[in-house]
Amino acid sequence: MEPSEWERWPHAFVQTPEGLRVHFVDVGPKDGLPVVMVHGWPDLWFGWRHQIQALSPKYRLIVPDVRGFGQSSTPPNTEAYGAKNICNDLVALLNELKIDKAVFIGHDWGGRHIWRFGLYYPERVIALCAVCTPYDPPRKTYLSLEKVVEMVPQFKYQQFLANTAVSGKVLDASPRRLFTAMFRKPSEMGPRETRMSLRKTLMAVDSDVDHPVFTQRSTLLSEAELEYYIQQYSSSKFASTCQTYATGKIDFENELQLPRVVKHRALFIGAAKDAVLKPEMARGMAKVVPNLETRVIQDAGHWVLWEQKEEVNAILSEWLAKIAASIQDSNPSAKL
Repeated sequence: MEPSEWERWPHAFVQTPEGLRVHFVDVGPKDGLPVVMVHGWPDLWFGWRHQIQALSPKYRLIVPDVRGFGQSSTPPNTEAYGAKNICNDLVALLNELKIDKAVFIGHDWGGRHIWRFGLYYPERVIALCAVCTPYDPPRKTYLSLEKVVEMVPQFKYQQFLANTAVSGKVLDASPRRLFTAMFRKPSEMGPRETRMSLRKTLMAVDSDVDHPVFTQRSTLLSEAELEYYIQQYSSSKFASTCQTYATGKIDFENELQLPRVVKHRALFIGAAKDAVLKPEMARGMAKVVPNLETRVIQDAGHWVLWEQKEEVNAILSEWLAKIAASIQDSNPSAKL
C-alpha cells in the first residue's frame, strides 16, 4: 500500500476518564455500522490498513492504538495494562463518538481484548470477531505464566517479554531488526534446521547474530510500511507494549466475577500456519461461545491480515453484511 493511501485517513484523540490519551483513526461513513478494530503485539492501528482500505467505503471503522502503543499514552505501571483498563479505553472511545454499540474485531492480543470487552461491557457490543485468537474463558484458578508455558510451550517467548525492564531495552536497540524478523510469512522463516525460535529471535534483536530473518525484508510489507512501524516504535519505545504479557495475575483477579459464556454473535478466523495461536486451540470454543461461526484460512501464518488480505476482507465483508442485515430486520428505521 502506498503512503498516499493511509496518509489521507483522519486521525483523532480521546482523553479517557483516567486522563490518558488514546489515538485512533476514524474512517468511513459516520452513519455506517460502527466497527472497532483492535490490534495486538507488536502492532499498531496500522496493522488493519488493508481492512480499512477494503471495508471503509461501507462501514465506519474506528481503529485505535491500544494504550502503551504508538501515539496513545504509555502509563508506567503494569496494572494500567490489564484487560479491564483497555476495555475501559474502548468504552471511552465509544462515548466520545456518541456510539451506543459497535462490532468489535481483534487480532492477536486485540482478539483477547475484544473477547473480554464482551464480558465487561456486553451492552455495548453488537457482535465480536477474533482473528487468530481463540476465546479463553476467565479461570477459576490462577495459572502463572510459567504454568501456562508448561501447558502451551510455544508461549515461552512471553516469559522474556513479561520482563519488561529487559525486553524493552533489547527491542529498543533495533526496531528494524525486530520488525524485519517478526513480520514475515511462514515460508520466509528459512530452512527448518536453521530456523530460530520466536524467543531466541526476540532475545537476539540487540545482538550481532547474523540470520537472514534480521536482514531480508518480507514481501508482506513494503519498505515504506516497515518504516512506519520503525518510526512509531522508535518514538514510543517497547517496554509499555510488553506490559500486557505481565498482567496475568491482575487480569485473573479482575475477572473472578465475570461470566464465562460469550452470548453475542461471534466469528473466529484462524490461520492454519500460525505457529503460536494454532487454530486447534479453538476446539471446544462453541461450548462457551454458542453463537460462533468459524473460518480457517489455510495458506496463512500469524500475519494473515496482510498475507491473505483478500480472503480476510471477503470473510469480514460477508459477515458484516449479515450483521447489518440482521439489525435492519429488527429495526427497519436503522441507518447503516
